[in-house]
Parts: sequence; structure tokens; C-alpha cells
Amino acid sequence: MNDLIAKLSSYDIFINIIPGAVFVFFLSSAGLYTLQSDTIVGNLVLYYFAGLIISRIGSVIIEPLLRASGFVKYNRYSDFIIASEKDAKIQTLLEASNLYRTVIALILVCAIASSWDLIASWIPFEKRTWILVGCVGLAALFLLSYRKQNSFIFKRVGHHTRKAEDV
Repeated sequence: MNDLIAKLSSYDIFINIIPGAVFVFFLSSAGLYTLQSDTIVGNLVLYYFAGLIISRIGSVIIEPLLRASGFVKYNRYSDFIIASEKDAKIQTLLEASNLYRTVIALILVCAIASSWDLIASWIPFEKRTWILVGCVGLAALFLLSYRKQNSFIFKRVGHHTRKAEDV
């Protein structure tokens, strides 16, 4: 247990576990659904997974919408890499920015959860169909997350290989 907790970074705690715990608490306190494990480790896994989903919604859905609307702007990724190598504070600022994005997603997911009966009444699927839609939606969310993460890796490798060629 201590090894598991020691391996969690502050990023994992603030971006995944805390939003997941808040969401699970929200579901329970709003009387919508009770998700709970019999063990602390089980609850941590539950919080982490719920938070991971919320974080990915922020990254794959909220962030592109905010970028497309012009609400947030980004530098080129290569400029970001160069600047972060020179200024360690950028990483801290990025983590704070990602936390805010995750909180936005958390608020939206809580709003959707609290309105679920109304939403489900508009599209009268059977429970099994909703489960299938949810699974397909989660698969799509994580496929997009996977593609986005690999894009960052591709750009970062390209930055370092170009840098090595310049030497």
C-alpha cells in the first residue's frame, strides 16, 4: 500500500484521484448513485479511474473546444519544449492549467449526471443499450487520448532528433 501511494505523483493526485473522489462523492451526496469499494485501495482505484475519465474528457473534448473558440491559445509544441527546458516553472503552470481544465470537465460531468434521467428520457434506449453506448464512448475517448499522447511523443522525439542533427 505504501509503495502504491509513494508511486503516485502530485499530478496523479490532483488531476485524477481528487476529481474522481469529488465525482464519486457528488454522485452519492446527490442521491444519484453510490460507488464504493470495501477497501481503501479499491476506493483509490475507483477514484483514479473516474478521475482519469474526467481528465480525458477535459483533454479530448473541453480543450479542443476552448482552442477552437479562441478562448485559449497555445504556442507551437517545439517552442513549448524549448521554453520548458529553460524554465522549470512552466511545468508547474501546465499542471495548474490541466487541473483547471479537469475541474471544468468535472463540473460538466456532474451536471450531466444530475440531469441523466432527463437526458435518457429524450432517447429511450434500454439499459443494456446505454451500457453499450457508454462503453463505445469510453473506447472512443481513450482512443483519442492515445492518439493525442502519441502526437506529443512524436513531436518531442522530432524535436530532439532535429536538435541532434544540428550538432
